[in-house]
This record gives sequence, structure tokens and C-alpha cells, in this order.
Amino acid sequence: MLNWLIAHKAAIGLLLSVVGATATVVIFENSFGLGWYISVPAGVVAYVTMPIMWAALLDYFVQRSRR
Repeated sequence: MLNWLIAHKAAIGLLLSVVGATATVVIFENSFGLGWYISVPAGVVAYVTMPIMWAALLDYFVQRSRR
């Protein structure tokens, strides 16, 4: 399973970034009652950081499996 995740790391990271950014914007606007001028930059931050965090998580699992 880990090999499959590593092989598709970029595609999964992109999918997670789109889903995470969309969820962030919707939650910030609807649940917190913030305007688009705060929600959209928060979504952009989520879009940019999600693939980075996904790659870091996979690297952690790879290092852990080598032990």
C-alpha cells in the first residue's frame, strides 16, 4: 500500500490540495462567518501547503518502515 501511495504522491497531493482548499473556503465563510477576503487567502494557503504536508507524511512513513 505504501508503494502505491509513493508512486502516486503528486496526484494524491494535488487532489488533497483542491479538496482542502475548497473545504477551507467553505468552512471559513459559512461556519466562521468570515468574508471572501479572508476565506480565499486561507484557501490558497491550504492549497499550497497540502502537497508539502502530504509529502512529509509519506516520507515519515517511509523512514519508519525502514527501521
